[in-house]
Amino acid sequence: SQRRPTLFLALALGLSLIVSACAAQQPTGSQPAAPAAAPAAAPSPKAGGTLTIAMSKDIQVTNPLVRTISTDQVIRNLAFEALLTIDKNGTLQPKLAEKWEISADGKTFTFDLRKGVKFHNGAEMTSADVKFAMDYTMERSNGAYGYERLTLVDRIETPNPYTLRITLKDVSSTFLPSIDGIETFSVIPKDSLEPGIDKPAAFPPGTGSFKFVSWTPRQSLVFDRFADYWGQKAYVDRVIIKPVEDATVRINALRSGDVDLIERAPYEWIQQIKEGKLAGISMSEAPTAGYRRIVFNWADPPFNNPKLRQAFAYAIDMKEVLQAAYFGLGEIADQKYPKGHQWYIDGVPSFSYDSERAKALLVEAGYNGEPITMIMENAADITAIATTMQAQLKRVGVNVVLQPMEFAAQRDLVIKGQYSFDFMGSNYYDDPFTTYAELLCEDPRNRISNYAGYCNPEVDTLLHQIQTELDVNKQKELLKQVLTKRYEDSPHATGVFVPRFYAFRDVVKGFKTDDDQNLIWMSGGVNYAWLDN
Repeated sequence: SQRRPTLFLALALGLSLIVSACAAQQPTGSQPAAPAAAPAAAPSPKAGGTLTIAMSKDIQVTNPLVRTISTDQVIRNLAFEALLTIDKNGTLQPKLAEKWEISADGKTFTFDLRKGVKFHNGAEMTSADVKFAMDYTMERSNGAYGYERLTLVDRIETPNPYTLRITLKDVSSTFLPSIDGIETFSVIPKDSLEPGIDKPAAFPPGTGSFKFVSWTPRQSLVFDRFADYWGQKAYVDRVIIKPVEDATVRINALRSGDVDLIERAPYEWIQQIKEGKLAGISMSEAPTAGYRRIVFNWADPPFNNPKLRQAFAYAIDMKEVLQAAYFGLGEIADQKYPKGHQWYIDGVPSFSYDSERAKALLVEAGYNGEPITMIMENAADITAIATTMQAQLKRVGVNVVLQPMEFAAQRDLVIKGQYSFDFMGSNYYDDPFTTYAELLCEDPRNRISNYAGYCNPEVDTLLHQIQTELDVNKQKELLKQVLTKRYEDSPHATGVFVPRFYAFRDVVKGFKTDDDQNLIWMSGGVNYAWLDN
């Protein structure tokens, strides 16, 4: 999940904004500060070596415009980039676009692209490449994850190789925030992807600091340092990603030196690492990286029955779930934004644990003890969650059968709508439209982001009103209506926010993740990591 301040444009004032990266300057007439005592010199980064990382999941596809969330997004950040990024304060910053201008009517965005950016195949990036990636994403049949985010785009023009002009159908408070990362689209070479293909033989070339070498599914994913990268060049020569689903196996591999860095360090080890009791192991925390909630297959039996959905929602005690899976770390989430966030809306109804109400709703639903299968990712925390939920539902009279699966196989069933219910992750973003776009109606047999198969045309209308509304207070009023409908229709039940942790051997220097658990981000990550062997 992404905990970032929301960015709004002063479009209502008809302003034309030009944004660019500027170096800080000393105020005129200021006196130089007195020299401070020199700190102890930090060791200089060393170049070379191979950084081996154990991730909890494998990637699913090699099309960088499809399924651009979760593990795929985190790993692809090594090789692919977006037009814009954000800094640690949540402020938009240039990436592949050096600067941009917004027309007085707020509908046309003109981007000046960074010159001299090389793709991994040696070709220079141009506006035609960006247009290709956007056009591909905007073709619904290609199944690109960013499709809904670009629905307001009317036309894309390329006046010259370094200028991109995008005209929207209407003003939008969400357009710029939607392209500050690769979730919407990555820039790839023109004609580098065939239409509608999930798994090309290899990743197309990107512009990132590492270039793709090979992928052996369920074994390893290899990237090499890209020597011609335009930005912060990596220190390590190679990154090897190994999918290791079992958290205990991951931490043991780290302690034995088989890997250098692991994702999602087991929660039972966190306190010991914090206290320095695990010799030679350090960690970096991503405080809001984990958001998960119950998702029902709203479109199909048995959960096309609203009473059954509500019964399940009231039967689950999320406090018990947090204790069972995360040693009590985290917080209950009744919305996709955490409490205290600008887009958390007070006064929206939500589900809370109530076993007696769950029992009554089961009777109203006509449930008679039929087995209901819960597909589940084959990971330690999800196993703990699923068995806890199974026991809670059994207490109110529901027979739940657990079906553990590899992540890719599980997600394939979800996309096709061939499941009953699941406990799955999602993200939140800078703007509420993008965050709740998963509620928009889409093909229930080819689900891009609406994994519940939920469809309410009234919610669609409200969300698109949010997308084009520039007044924050009016957006919040519309969002409250969306969230109330979401509660009434219950495609999702209550969820949780939990922190995640990277753990690494002491030979790894300079690595730090951000709040969202990224391997690459503006001020840190693998680009800055080096090995002190």
